[in-house]
Amino acid sequence: MLRFRSLNKQRKYRLLSLLLAAVLATTGFITVPGDTAYAAETVINAMTYFSPNDGPIITKSGVGQASYGFVMPIFNGGASTWQDVASDLKVNVRVNNSWVDIDSTDFVYNVNWGHWYDSGYTGYWFIVSETTYLRLASIATGVTLDYTLVFNNIAATTITSMTPTQGPVLTASPTGGSGFTYPIFNGDPSIPYAAVASDLRLFVKPVASSEWVSIDNNAASGWIYDSNFGQFTDGGGGYWFIVTESINVKLQSASSGAYLIYTINYSTPVRNNYLITPYDGTQYTADALGAIGIPLPKIDGGAAVSSELGNFRYEIKINNVWVDLGNYSQSGFLYSANGYNNQSDANQWGYWSDYIYGLWFRPIQVDMEIRIGYPLNGQAGGEIGSNYVYYTLIGNPNAPRPDVSELGDIEIGSPDNPAINGWNLTWQEEFNQSSLNTNVWDYSIGYYLNDDPNTWGWGNNELEHYTNSSNNVFLTDGKLNIRALYEPKSFPQDPNRLALYSSGRITTKNSFSFRYGRIDFRAKLPTGNGIWPALWMLPANDTYGTWAASGEIDVMEARGRLPGITTGALHFGGQWPANQYISGEYVFPQGQTFDSDYHVYTLIWEEDNIRWYVDGVCFLQATSDQWYSAGAPEDDNAPFDQPFYIIMNLAIGGNFDGGLAPNPEDIPATMQVDYVRVYTEGDGGPTVTPTPTPTPTPTPGEEIIIGDAVKGVRINGNNASFYVNGASFADLHYRLNNGIQMNVAMYSDGSGNYTYPLNGLNYGDTIEYFFTYNPGGGALDTQTFTYIHGVTQGNPQNPDTVNVAAGKVVTCSGLESDAFPGSYLTDNNTASRWSSNFADDAWFVIHLGSSCQISQIILNWEAAYGRQYQILVSTDGQNYSQLVHQTSGTGGVETFNFAPVTAKYIKFQGIERALPYGYSLWEVAVMGKTVS
Repeated sequence: MLRFRSLNKQRKYRLLSLLLAAVLATTGFITVPGDTAYAAETVINAMTYFSPNDGPIITKSGVGQASYGFVMPIFNGGASTWQDVASDLKVNVRVNNSWVDIDSTDFVYNVNWGHWYDSGYTGYWFIVSETTYLRLASIATGVTLDYTLVFNNIAATTITSMTPTQGPVLTASPTGGSGFTYPIFNGDPSIPYAAVASDLRLFVKPVASSEWVSIDNNAASGWIYDSNFGQFTDGGGGYWFIVTESINVKLQSASSGAYLIYTINYSTPVRNNYLITPYDGTQYTADALGAIGIPLPKIDGGAAVSSELGNFRYEIKINNVWVDLGNYSQSGFLYSANGYNNQSDANQWGYWSDYIYGLWFRPIQVDMEIRIGYPLNGQAGGEIGSNYVYYTLIGNPNAPRPDVSELGDIEIGSPDNPAINGWNLTWQEEFNQSSLNTNVWDYSIGYYLNDDPNTWGWGNNELEHYTNSSNNVFLTDGKLNIRALYEPKSFPQDPNRLALYSSGRITTKNSFSFRYGRIDFRAKLPTGNGIWPALWMLPANDTYGTWAASGEIDVMEARGRLPGITTGALHFGGQWPANQYISGEYVFPQGQTFDSDYHVYTLIWEEDNIRWYVDGVCFLQATSDQWYSAGAPEDDNAPFDQPFYIIMNLAIGGNFDGGLAPNPEDIPATMQVDYVRVYTEGDGGPTVTPTPTPTPTPTPGEEIIIGDAVKGVRINGNNASFYVNGASFADLHYRLNNGIQMNVAMYSDGSGNYTYPLNGLNYGDTIEYFFTYNPGGGALDTQTFTYIHGVTQGNPQNPDTVNVAAGKVVTCSGLESDAFPGSYLTDNNTASRWSSNFADDAWFVIHLGSSCQISQIILNWEAAYGRQYQILVSTDGQNYSQLVHQTSGTGGVETFNFAPVTAKYIKFQGIERALPYGYSLWEVAVMGKTVS
């Protein structure tokens, strides 16, 4: 239900030359990338390099290390995909002139090597610090293919000057695309980008503005890496951008301040009329994969721009009748916003972009006719008349189509009997009582996501406000009814804005969540323009960050104007607006619609695989190769490896169906739900009833802690004490039971520690809270946490656990200057800092004074942080063992938790600095207790 979305697996290795432009055919169209999907082959008989850029020799330069990647080879002459042969493929590395399995070397999967997936392509990525020899080999046949990763180690340097190699004034293409190669650094063309990368910063502003915005790791700016800007590697490399207005781009040295400004000009064309003509032809032939790409028609003789894409109308001729291409139930074509989905056997279509815009189709196996129209007045929905361009698509009958038969159908329960072979019922709601069980279900209330008036419509431009009224949510005849009514209402966030409709949204957020298994909803859905029923799930905790980094699972969503189709989806990736999604559609058999009867909507959720069903028929599958979370880039299963809770609601309007509003006759609208059932795999078990499992209210004196050594909340009986340690100031922002957000200054003890009490809690009270504090490198906001009194589990606090490093002796390899001594690491003062000598292998040792049992180490970094380093422990100061190996440090406050170990000495050993200065830390805390 939450939106703001698009898709792509996180890139371990970037393939910009492949993105939307894999092959430029002689007819002038561009084929869309995607995995070949042939019949399964499990044995490799032949392998060849995908392209000259993907082997056998790949050369890179870097400071200490470099990242490499290549597309999987062509298997069996193109007759098999990597998925087909994966079980027969192994990776070997040459060590001392012998080939050994990669898992027997220093390579660690998902640390310095792994798989990547990008726009339908798969491949390997590696991080190496010396020239490395690889061999892909068939386990069964012995067929091999060798790769050499040539590494040139270069010295890091700082920037004193930059001279453009392109521009500095450039003109964007009709799609807004533009870019430039890296400049010449310090007047020396031989200095590569890698040598100065850590010193280079990127800023952007509109030409008409005077305010520069940093866009390095700053998704909140609207500049999303690999979405509307990024880097390419061809020709020495450079930056690319997709713009909607003229902008300035500034490259600036972090050390010297030297900078270079580029101008990318973009102008929207002036149309004298809106007549369309073919861009370069009207007949296209499918390639070996059945793919066809068509450039969008010219408008008034010029290429279409992004603001005009929504005005086009796409139709296909079916049985001599022109039907809407976007209506899957009529056209038989599934819109795939993110490239070809090889987990679906449907005909698919979408947009491509490479200087101009176009449409792609796949797999075209038979001849087809389509037409593209444009309104004569240039306005979406306007009259088209005869303003069409007609196209003929010549099919390839031998084009492959994915075989999804192995997905199969599943058994479903009956309204009266939930038993299903192979599944144990673990939770159910049959709605057989007279009123909603509020021990299980909570109501969402209101029209805004929070107190910000810009979050109206639940972030989706929806038109309804949610209530707990029995007019909107009620039970009759063993069915839940969620009803939308015309009931305008305003809210304090913006008294001048009306939410035109009332409706209902209920959740199990505070009573029930689950991870893995199966969930069935039996429901009957309403029809009408702008009607948006949804059965879905959100994470119980934002483990990986706010939406959508921690995920969303949509079991069923529907557009009321299309009663023959429902959809399923996943949302994941980064925090909005850097979110991504996967979706698919189910078409009901002839004569059935979602409003004519009850249908069962099922999701089966496994660790690395999620499948969607309607009435037991599978229509969509997603695998862990396709999803990711920016909050846990090394966790293949994140974010869908955490518990999720259940949501049911009926929205009106919103972005899901283009902002359509209901007609008067469409309201009232009612979604009816017969049951919700959750299962785990097994041999079938007894029916259970949905009773919450309360956790007893903590007894006074039995204090628990929820958080870490820096921030969190301590619970003692019915009293809560929020805390922040090691800060120059701290504020608490909290909301009790969905009430008004309170913003309070926390109480200081005078030594950098802050607390704020909230006493007299009752069982079930829900507190949403976050902190604003300065740990020494500037103010920051934490993510939002949720505590439910008597439900949220914490850890018993051991009063003997303290910062055993406080005030202890520190020795180090060297200093930036005498102003930053090692003693500042352990002085419990975030206004002072230690900074090392300017060397990657700089180190320090904290002598704890006596043996301690430790379980947590916290590093509070200044701006110059460590990208790679180790933390080691010793009992004698001579023999050390590794406790932490950080390979992708992010700076800020880094907290490491581990099983208790005994140590007398703590050593930090640097490997790679993030900046060309020394390692710089405000404070180091080692949490533990002294042992005899």
